[in-house]
Amino acid sequence: MSELPLIAVTDSASCPRPLPEQIERLTKLTQQRPQAIILRAKDIDCAAYRSLAKTAKHLCTAAGLPLILYSDWQLARELGINRLHLPLALLRQIPACERVHFPWLSTSVHSVDEALEAQGLGASVLIAGHIYATQCKAGLAPRGLRFLHEVCKAVQLPVYAIGGIGFDATQHAELRAQGARGACVMSAYMRV
Repeated sequence: MSELPLIAVTDSASCPRPLPEQIERLTKLTQQRPQAIILRAKDIDCAAYRSLAKTAKHLCTAAGLPLILYSDWQLARELGINRLHLPLALLRQIPACERVHFPWLSTSVHSVDEALEAQGLGASVLIAGHIYATQCKAGLAPRGLRFLHEVCKAVQLPVYAIGGIGFDATQHAELRAQGARGACVMSAYMRV
């Protein structure tokens, strides 16, 4: 059985080095190489995110690694990036005429109802979580494998699991057994 496809999700709060440096490290990985990078940077302003996105695009293009922008569809269009992750609240707001520019349009879901809504809104990929206990959701109980199974069963879209996921083959097998097509990894990728 092939390895579970992984997407790296950036997080400046948990990264021990500047994000451009970390993104460059991710693009050079030979083991655990991500299939794409979601450029998430919630703690910086729009101008800093724009600058980071330009740098990340250059690094990812040079490495042949797809870049997925987070939230800012106008910036994605401006930079010619056709992969976008929108929180569900923003997916509800993006005009349908803009959605067509993003063959990869992912959103985060936390219930079967949200998964069905996202599918109806034109998402092409769902990111379901959080599955396992994770420090970035400290004190919040994980939704677990049963939740993942229910989401995968309810929709016709690829579902990626997120939350508490690392580079553990046993964990990946559990996710795949529930129907996940891949997983998003944040903390482990911010420490490589």
